[in-house]
Amino acid sequence: MDKDLNYYLKLPWSYRFEWSDEDKCYVASVVELKGCMSEGETIEEAVKMIEDALYSHLSACLDAGVKIQEPLKPVDYKGQIPYRTTPEKHYKLAKKSAATSKSINKLIDEAVDAYLESA
Repeated sequence: MDKDLNYYLKLPWSYRFEWSDEDKCYVASVVELKGCMSEGETIEEAVKMIEDALYSHLSACLDAGVKIQEPLKPVDYKGQIPYRTTPEKHYKLAKKSAATSKSINKLIDEAVDAYLESA
């Protein structure tokens, strides 16, 4: 399948919108595409502007033959993360696991959940 502009425009891009006190506007960016940014005085304007910026960015990349980093897809992840740590941390996890009657994987998963909720 040829990956043309229409293909890339339909991908589930992640957008970030932040207020800039310095510039007195909303700064919009496409998370997956470094440098693909725009701004607007309102959120609505920033949305329109980032859509235009995405179109221009993708067009320029395709014209120049630059590889386009596609958004992450949930189906690409199976839930298995090889994790290495120090013997001391492993021992502490095993002790905590035994004390709480939870598996080491469950303890690590709870720690990751807590981190992601706070981020």
